[in-house]
Amino acid sequence: MPFLFRSIALAAALAGGTAIESAAVAAQPAATSSAPARVPSSLVVRKDLGKPAAGVTDLKFHDIFKTPVGDKGLEPSATLLALDAKRVRMVGYMVRQQPAPKGTFLLSPLAAEISDEDEPLADDLPPSIVAIEVTGAANQPIPLLPGLIQVTGVLHVGAKTDAASGRVSAVQIALDAPVAKALLGANSAPTRPSRTGTR
Repeated sequence: MPFLFRSIALAAALAGGTAIESAAVAAQPAATSSAPARVPSSLVVRKDLGKPAAGVTDLKFHDIFKTPVGDKGLEPSATLLALDAKRVRMVGYMVRQQPAPKGTFLLSPLAAEISDEDEPLADDLPPSIVAIEVTGAANQPIPLLPGLIQVTGVLHVGAKTDAASGRVSAVQIALDAPVAKALLGANSAPTRPSRTGTR
């Protein structure tokens, strides 16, 4: 009989624990949906990118700073400086940010994720990160695009602070208006990320 009581008590405890656990899960706030959006055709990276449009120059992440790095630290390369205020095309990964960025997003040579709530401005993003300013989207949330994307716009070289996050970027690209419009119109239908690597 004592064995039976112990079995019943154990079953009740387990059931109670499950109920408490379920209640705790139910009490948690719903996770914010951050499902990747469908990549607009103007930002898709194909196996053969082809030549950029007339008046546009390809800029690669490894061309942003002088290499090897000298005793002065990171310095802008001659290539970067020559392209200042000109239209460029870059291929990279949109950094997954929490909370979602508004008006501007970060382009990285590697897939990366940061949370400004947990460790603001203390992250392991590569120094060659580029801030992408989405024309006409001052306070609008930017859809998260999966895999590699290509962006085209006017390059700006020089330190600039993002008012919303306080993050300082050394390089920015102001997206061409049609590209910005396509990005803002991206829906939430997930798509398979591109497997093409950065060049």
